[in-house]
Amino acid sequence: MNKLTKTAGIAALGLSLILTGCSAFPGQSKGDPQPVDQAGSKEPDSADLTDEQKSKAREKIESALNANQEIFQITWSPDQEQVLYIQPGGASKKGLDEAYLWQIGKEEARFVRDVQPTVRSLSWSPDSKHFIISEKLAEGAINSIVNAETLQESSFNPKSMDTPVWKPDSTAIAYGNEFHEYGETWGFLEIYTLGDQDSDYLWKAKDTYYRVESWDQEGNINYTEEDIPGQKTQKKSTQNIRPSISGIHLGDTREQVMAALGKNYQETAPSGETGHFPEPVYRWDYEGIKVFIGADSGKVLEINATSPQAVTDLGVKVGDKAEKVFAAYRSKYVEPESIHGGTLYGIFKVEGAAALAFNFDTDPAQYPRQIKPDHKVTGMVLTYPEIMDDSF
Repeated sequence: MNKLTKTAGIAALGLSLILTGCSAFPGQSKGDPQPVDQAGSKEPDSADLTDEQKSKAREKIESALNANQEIFQITWSPDQEQVLYIQPGGASKKGLDEAYLWQIGKEEARFVRDVQPTVRSLSWSPDSKHFIISEKLAEGAINSIVNAETLQESSFNPKSMDTPVWKPDSTAIAYGNEFHEYGETWGFLEIYTLGDQDSDYLWKAKDTYYRVESWDQEGNINYTEEDIPGQKTQKKSTQNIRPSISGIHLGDTREQVMAALGKNYQETAPSGETGHFPEPVYRWDYEGIKVFIGADSGKVLEINATSPQAVTDLGVKVGDKAEKVFAAYRSKYVEPESIHGGTLYGIFKVEGAAALAFNFDTDPAQYPRQIKPDHKVTGMVLTYPEIMDDSF
């Protein structure tokens, strides 16, 4: 990342915030008069300033930025000590704009990078340590997450339909995304945790748009879900939960599985057939629990439990009655419609774009199965709809 301070052409920015006043406003060139540095003088940091000095410094920066009508997207950090903005690039930039970061107490703004002229927004993390540059991409945006101190960008650039929303502790973002294939539209509510190599699905649905609005201190992600065919809009709230069976989640690594269940398992190596799995799998057989792990990804793809000790994150165990299952899950999740027709009773669409299926001691020949309150759970499967040869 280019972290050099630009001082030529319209990129030249200077400000002596504490003692000397304004030395060079946005738009001035390197040849304009500059204040003479005092011998041994040191550029102050915002931490060295009093509240009064910070206030005056902010006022001078705001005056400098507002004086140049070409500057736009002026966005202050939550702690009011840094400001992002964009201004047009010169002729050599071939139509690109330039993003800058200016910290109070600093004489000059720092050049962040060239940006597309279609920047949708600039946004800050609550702790003022990172910011997002959202540049238009088709109907949505591609988001660059930048460390405000080093100006280093995250290696992963999430794509979203709207500006991502920050988690209150600044460790993650939530956003809606969509995917089009073979005439179908799928909507996703995704979570990206800073430092990860990829995002995770929280929810996904066909012909649905997700618009994340806020992430509150209680951990609730508040969003709007729009059904495209029916044009129905619902306000909803969810938490970034990872459903589990006996402490194992989809996406866990081998090490995480062993931490939860131990090393007393029998491994079956991948065969030539993958079935509905997206990749060859290893099967780890514990007593009453089978864990399927992708040979390429190294991540858990399915958990199949018949052990009476197996328990879900909502406290349901093998052997429990159906009435307990439905009391715990029907108030929180839906039993989706299968692409093959009919409601999938006893199967719940859960966080992580996953499916949690309960098997009961019902007549296997009966379809659709009739689950009565006193029927007991004989098994539980946490997997993905695609692996079940379904889509919801």
